[in-house]
Amino acid sequence: AGLVYKSLPVYGDIMDADFLINMPIAKHHGSSTLTLSMKNLMGVLGGERGVYHWDLHPAIVDFNKAVKTDLVILDATRILTAHGPNGGGPEDIRETRTIVMGTNPVTVDAWAASLFGMTPQSIGYLALAAREGMGETNPSAMNIISKTV
Repeated sequence: AGLVYKSLPVYGDIMDADFLINMPIAKHHGSSTLTLSMKNLMGVLGGERGVYHWDLHPAIVDFNKAVKTDLVILDATRILTAHGPNGGGPEDIRETRTIVMGTNPVTVDAWAASLFGMTPQSIGYLALAAREGMGETNPSAMNIISKTV
C-alpha cells in the first residue's frame, strides 16, 4: 500500500515492460534534496505531476512501490551539488567520474548520497523507504564493488 496514494497514473508501456532500466543523472533538487533513481521515476507518471510536489517525499516512495525497477544505472560522472534543478552554475558542478549500478533503487540512491556529502537518513524519501523496508540504506551493510579507471 502507498504512503499517500492508493493509485497512480503510470504510462502503460512502463507497466507492460519485461525489464525496466532506470538511468537518472545525479543532481541536487530544491524540493526533494536530490534527484537520483527514486525521484527519476516521476517521469513515468501521466497526469498533472505538479500535485505530487505538495508531499513529495512520501510520493517518491509511492512511485517506487508502484513501478518496479530491474536495473539502475546512475550517471554521477558530473553532479550538480546545489541550486537544482533549474539553476546552478559551473561552481555547483563537481566531477566524480562515478557510475553507480544496482538492482535496488533505494540502495543505489543511499550509496549515491555520499557523493553529495549526505547521509541517506538526511534525505526524506530515503528515510521513509528504509522505514518501509524497501532497500538497504546503511552503506556499511552494502556489497559494493568498485573499479577506478
